[in-house]
Amino acid sequence: MNELFFELIQVSTGQLDCLSRGPSPEEWQQLYDLSKRHGVTALCYQGVVRLFEFGLRAPQDLSIDWMADAEEQPQGASSGIVPFPQVSNPLRRMLFNRWLTNNSNTLYVYKDKQKVHAPSVAVVFHLLADYELYHQDKLTMGHVVDFFELLRQSEGHFDKFSDGSSLVHTLRILGIWRFARSMMWIVGHTLAFDAQLMPYKTMEIGGRFVLDRMMQTDMPLKERLKYSFWRYVKF
Repeated sequence: MNELFFELIQVSTGQLDCLSRGPSPEEWQQLYDLSKRHGVTALCYQGVVRLFEFGLRAPQDLSIDWMADAEEQPQGASSGIVPFPQVSNPLRRMLFNRWLTNNSNTLYVYKDKQKVHAPSVAVVFHLLADYELYHQDKLTMGHVVDFFELLRQSEGHFDKFSDGSSLVHTLRILGIWRFARSMMWIVGHTLAFDAQLMPYKTMEIGGRFVLDRMMQTDMPLKERLKYSFWRYVKF
């Protein structure tokens, strides 16, 4: 079911034309529930509408509910400004603030006369925020889609910062390199993002570890404790 959900997101973002198979009425309900849980109800409804052309139709009552929910969760265009990340770890926060100071004159660029974050800066901000969400068990496919859109808009252009450091070097210094590579794999796997447009190589083993937890709903206490331990070890 998760893979079918990823396909629906790909259809919704224009990465895929059609699903690999037609969902059953029960599976349509599960797709709808997943879209709500991951904050992509409006986005996925776009995919539902596109699938009409291929004769794949969700049950009528479900389609009406989906459309109503989509209207309550509009998908606005990205402003190009990524929210400032709140870093909980004191050492990482100190390193991040130092990096901000050293690169204050390359944080922004102008795109169509609009001031936006430079692509490399946006990636750093986004990954820091996602890292915090992941450790709070709040990371969703909605955040992955936002990261995908950021990467797609960047079109593979990730300049160095004014202190001469690269994006990879910065992610290493901030201590989120393994997580960053894992997130890049998730974007590639769930949204079929072109590897040639990625700013660095992915890490499948870490990506699967993060994605499995992100897609899991109920986990027994013993399993949660075990996962928390390995999450601490890995990231």
